[in-house]
Amino acid sequence: MKLLFCFVTFSFYFSQVVFAQQQSVFTIPKTKVTQMIASHLESGAKNYLAFPTVMRLNEEEVLITFKRGYKHGGDHEADSEMITFNTVRNKVLNQQTIGSSPNLIYQLAVPVKMAPKDIRYYVDMQNLGIDGKNYRTGMYFTKAGIDGKSIEGWKKLDKIDGIEYGYPFDFIVEGKTVYMLAMSFGYRPGDTWSVAVLKSQDGGNTWNRAINVTEAIGGGAYNESSFVRVGKEFFIVLRGYGTQSTRVARFSADFKLLGVEDLTGEDKDLGNYIGWPRIFYKDDNLYVLGRIWMNNKFIKGQTINPYHIKNSTLGLVRLDKNTMKVNKVSMLDNPPGEMTLKDGYYAGFYWQRSGNKNWFNTITYRAEENAQAPDIIRLGFNWDEVK
Repeated sequence: MKLLFCFVTFSFYFSQVVFAQQQSVFTIPKTKVTQMIASHLESGAKNYLAFPTVMRLNEEEVLITFKRGYKHGGDHEADSEMITFNTVRNKVLNQQTIGSSPNLIYQLAVPVKMAPKDIRYYVDMQNLGIDGKNYRTGMYFTKAGIDGKSIEGWKKLDKIDGIEYGYPFDFIVEGKTVYMLAMSFGYRPGDTWSVAVLKSQDGGNTWNRAINVTEAIGGGAYNESSFVRVGKEFFIVLRGYGTQSTRVARFSADFKLLGVEDLTGEDKDLGNYIGWPRIFYKDDNLYVLGRIWMNNKFIKGQTINPYHIKNSTLGLVRLDKNTMKVNKVSMLDNPPGEMTLKDGYYAGFYWQRSGNKNWFNTITYRAEENAQAPDIIRLGFNWDEVK
């Protein structure tokens, strides 16, 4: 077990509005706390640290998973790492490898608490083809005990209604009923490109498909997605590819489509897709956390390339619950023109009360352009400033 020292810095900015022509508000938070969680300089040969996910273990701890490999994608193998982090003391308690196999790439692992004593990991498993490109092998999973440390051994998820799913995105647990949002790939068994909601009624032991979301909203090229239950309804945000906008869809309890709204596009606040979007509901609003790009036409004095990761921003996008339209964007890190990135901004999140403030904490990865590889960091914000 390797314990990492954590360094914390505080930054204070004057909040500023940078939009000109839209009804939405664009702001930069006044206060930001930056803390190193895992450094690429202390990670050996596999030092490309990326794609963190976060799950609350208890009132004082979260579980963080991330990739430790050789590059963003297409490396010949990569491990899956787990950190236990104390959110009261802001301290790393332990770090360990939970998945490692020769010639397999543990690209992104999602932890889920199926029951109080049943934590599982689901991973986007890949390998490197003879053409030098990475391909999905089908989703793998493992049970990990009450603390996420006791790994039983990785198994491949069975086909579900004849389709193999390869990329787990998100989970909603309601007792024994569990919903998984996942992607299937046309070159794998089932010959289907789709984002789908999968449903288990026995705590994740067996699965059926509840709905093909891609088909339900009229088709399109979608990948990374997230969902949340608000009352009896589901809201699903889907990242688009190419000319396909990132969209949010609203479904009834039995997955009847109630509405769809584009979040990105030439006439929108956000000009490009939202990377690894995480949707949640708080204070009677919907929020989407993810990698964003500002649309140039709405930013005073800034011209950026909205299709290159180096100009991306970690953003918190607020949506009106009823219309699903964007009404505020908080640029949490790297607002346009602040710095140039090599990679970054898949992020998980959690809240922690401290004193009389509620802190919105993101766990993300980031590398500036001259860095060898990204680090895993915590960025903390006063929720009242960013909500």
